[in-house]
Amino acid sequence: MQLQHMHETSFNWLSWRRGNLHLLNIQYNSFHIIYHKNAIKKYAIGYCDGSKVLCRPKKDRVAVMFLVRGDTFWTHLLTEEFNAIFEVSNG
Repeated sequence: MQLQHMHETSFNWLSWRRGNLHLLNIQYNSFHIIYHKNAIKKYAIGYCDGSKVLCRPKKDRVAVMFLVRGDTFWTHLLTEEFNAIFEVSNG
């Protein structure tokens, strides 16, 4: 599935509270996140600039939406983590 840009209003409190990376057995540290990039790529369905989301906006982050067992949730990744996982070049 191709990762799609999503509108910032998709990243709301309800979907933020539904889950986190621990559902995928991924710890919140850059090494662990990048090491498990295949799982993140498998379940990620969309993204948005983390500073533009209405719920918990964060500078230098990307909000990523996940679909796991029929339910959606989202979390922030550092821009560097997002670029490493989704192989985004900076040039």
